[in-house]
Amino acid sequence: MSALTKEFLADWHKAVKHRDRELLSSIIAEGCELRSPVVWKPTADKDYLLHILMGVITVVEGFEYRDEWIKENEIILEFTGTVDGKGLTAIDRITLDENGKMVCIEVMMRPLNTLIEFATRMREHALAYKPDNAANA
Repeated sequence: MSALTKEFLADWHKAVKHRDRELLSSIIAEGCELRSPVVWKPTADKDYLLHILMGVITVVEGFEYRDEWIKENEIILEFTGTVDGKGLTAIDRITLDENGKMVCIEVMMRPLNTLIEFATRMREHALAYKPDNAANA
């Protein structure tokens, strides 16, 4: 594992654990693409991505990473948690650029009943996004 990947992972885990939006922002490249299990069209708006990431770590109760796989600039992080008492298992597939910043994150989640509940809760969060006050999200 490269030093940049190691540094990214340390910052990522710290940011998620402490719900630190500024630290997340510092390790995400402008134009980073989000591929969500909830919508078919990827987004590349960094402020919106940060809004969504902060929502995920709030909506998923007991959010916890339990395993990781790394191959060059590709990282897969497996996480677990619950949404309204329904258990979930999911992965974040992250791609880093040559500077160690995230340029793509693809999220896959199961089972379907939890994904449906997650999508409902995240829709409310996503609709609350206002570009003018994105830093407060």
